[in-house]
Amino acid sequence: MTDDATLSDFATADDESSADASTDTAGSTGGASRSTYAWGEYICTQCKQSTDRVWRDDGDLVCPDCKSW
Repeated sequence: MTDDATLSDFATADDESSADASTDTAGSTGGASRSTYAWGEYICTQCKQSTDRVWRDDGDLVCPDCKSW
């Protein structure tokens, strides 16, 4: 066995329970509520178009065209 730590070594019970219960604005669950970028099946909160890539912009998940850079 190595002395290397795994990511789960740093997780607390609160982290694990809040990640299970979190929901982002697009309705998916998991760690996406903390990310700045996500991929999958989403609807842009600004233009309402379907997209497979979203970025967080003022707390909303938006498509690349609606992201204010």
